[in-house]
Amino acid sequence: MNSGRAPDGDFFASFVAECSDPVVSVDGEGVVVYANPATEAAFGYELDELVGRDLASVVASDDDAGTESVRARIARAVGLDEVGSLSVPIRHADGHAVTFSVRFHGHAPGGGEGTEADDRDEGTEADDRDEVYTGIFRDPVEEAGGQRAETFRNLVEHAGHAIYVTDTDGTIEYVNPAFTDNTGYEPAEALGETPAILNSGEMPDGYFDALWSTLSAGEVWEEEIVDRRRDGESYHAHQTIAPVVDDDGEISRFVAIQTDITERKAAMGRLKQYRDIVERLDDPVLLQNRDGEFELLNEAVGEFADVPREELYGTDEFAFMDPETAAEVDERRREVIEAEETVEYEVSPEFPASDREATFSTRRYPYYDADGELTGTFAICRDATDRKRRERELEQYEHAVNGATDLIAAVDREGRLLFANPQYRAYHGLGDGDVTELTLADVVPDEGYADVRRQVDRALRGETVEYRTTRTHPTRGRRTFDVRYYPLDSPDGETPDGVVGVLRDVTDSENRARQLRVVDRVLQHNLRNALTVVRGRAEQIAAGDADPAAAAEYVVSRADDLLETSEKAHHITEILSDAPDPEPVDVGRVVRQVAAAAAEAFPDATIDASTPDDGVAMASATTWLSRAIDELLRNAVVHHDRDEPTVSVSVESSPEGIDVRVVDDGPGLSDMNRDVLVDGTAVDALYHGSGLGLWLVYWVVQQSGGSTAVSDADPRGTEVAVTLSRAAAPDAAD
Repeated sequence: MNSGRAPDGDFFASFVAECSDPVVSVDGEGVVVYANPATEAAFGYELDELVGRDLASVVASDDDAGTESVRARIARAVGLDEVGSLSVPIRHADGHAVTFSVRFHGHAPGGGEGTEADDRDEGTEADDRDEVYTGIFRDPVEEAGGQRAETFRNLVEHAGHAIYVTDTDGTIEYVNPAFTDNTGYEPAEALGETPAILNSGEMPDGYFDALWSTLSAGEVWEEEIVDRRRDGESYHAHQTIAPVVDDDGEISRFVAIQTDITERKAAMGRLKQYRDIVERLDDPVLLQNRDGEFELLNEAVGEFADVPREELYGTDEFAFMDPETAAEVDERRREVIEAEETVEYEVSPEFPASDREATFSTRRYPYYDADGELTGTFAICRDATDRKRRERELEQYEHAVNGATDLIAAVDREGRLLFANPQYRAYHGLGDGDVTELTLADVVPDEGYADVRRQVDRALRGETVEYRTTRTHPTRGRRTFDVRYYPLDSPDGETPDGVVGVLRDVTDSENRARQLRVVDRVLQHNLRNALTVVRGRAEQIAAGDADPAAAAEYVVSRADDLLETSEKAHHITEILSDAPDPEPVDVGRVVRQVAAAAAEAFPDATIDASTPDDGVAMASATTWLSRAIDELLRNAVVHHDRDEPTVSVSVESSPEGIDVRVVDDGPGLSDMNRDVLVDGTAVDALYHGSGLGLWLVYWVVQQSGGSTAVSDADPRGTEVAVTLSRAAAPDAAD
């Protein structure tokens, strides 16, 4: 780089000191010679504890051979810049492990007096100091099993920034240890007070008026402030205050973060070391003056643009990227200059010289000289191309899974849910909340859990499992599912990390298949037999062997039976063609209407109805419920063996459901008809048209998500009990 055009050391010092990622330098023996302030919060150790210490000593130790290999590699640091990226687990000072992605770069040690390299033990061999290796620790991932809330609290407690929380009136409710370190106020002295205890008197009244106006509008306030410590000393801080909203969207408190920038405003140092760190970063770093001209470009910029960076000094973004993106970047730069605030943005420039495209996640900062004058901006551009591609792929997969009609969920090896799509959530009543705290045992009913667990264990052994099962839904009744379980492959390619389950509801198709078998049986047996008899009587009439009037009356009777069978088959087709979407139905009102119509149709029968008032017995059912109840009443009367049948129908309401009971004093139902009503298993035993009406009852109850039970009445007859799920009464405005 042309040293005559490079900025002074203030830039490099401000960049590394303010870098949000930990930056650590070690000598050839793996001894820490420098750590930036962000390291203290991320590792939990004070900087004085780290400098002069073997970096390998804070690498987490476990039985993993890969971890021991990393520890050993860091312990012999010579050549560390040649190994590429490392995954390094750091044992935090409080005991938990945090894994970072690190790539070390070798460079000459920082010069000048007072550097950490000069403060090391005199016994260190000179040859081991010939090269320094600097790494930026990125993307921390907390070890599995940690509690997120505890992690956040640990981060706040160990943060190097002063953090305090107030209620909406400004009363301080919480301060972290850094607040005490920075201000001198112990928690007992600060809690219950307001931030006025920090007021230095140097800020104008308009500052605080604007602050409260911004926060009251639900916006974030970010400005510099001059405050006063407990001992009376003034200090400069960069302060961010954000409103915190509750579940109702109302502001419940404010959280403030202060960064002490007093020293930054006074002086910065260690030019050589900071310059080496910036120059060797893989991410593009750009420093521009107030007019947008480049004063510093690291090597990464030239590599992406395929233009020697020396040719770019004195130019701007328009010299090496497409005009549209360059204009957007220029607008962001002007925004930083005008507001003197850091901005974050993403851009996807095209580089004509290299014919490359990339996406960068960029943070652009205001840049001040040693006198505190704003002289330009500097930007750190992290290559996010692969991340954006993965995000797009993930979004496509999420759309596919969430848009599927099947029920899809995944569990880990312990049976904890990893995710569940909206259809799975809706079927199991899980709502929109976090499902990762739930297990299979929380979701699958007790009676089916053992079988599900057995099938999941098969998938965890690497098998793809397919089977059919039935489950009882609280409002939709018994449902039939085709189930497939797939192993969820682990990144290391060994045993699966979990299981993905896909459940396809085939209840409707099963019902249609059963309907076809029933209708086919009717056509083969009932209709054929009836038409054979009709044909025989017609032949008798034609031959003169039968009384024409009596024979014709018989033919008409059989024709009426065929018409009734045809009508019932048509109703069944209509029922199964409707979507199985139950709605609130006033069962008491329906039963009264059906019983009144049946009493009028059968004047010789006694039909009693006992029902609650309107709106009391609201059930979840299809609109075909009245047809099913009518069929039960008619079946009890028509197939009675006495001239004056007695049938009673009652409706009972409870918090758990609605029960409809039809009781007669007839000869009783056959086993075949009982099977039809209860579980629809009498397809092969269907020999007469009356059974088709009971099939209609079965399918109406199934579509309503209910169940049917049949028992003997005392002293004779049959009791049929239909149980439906309770539904809320419809709104009066509806």
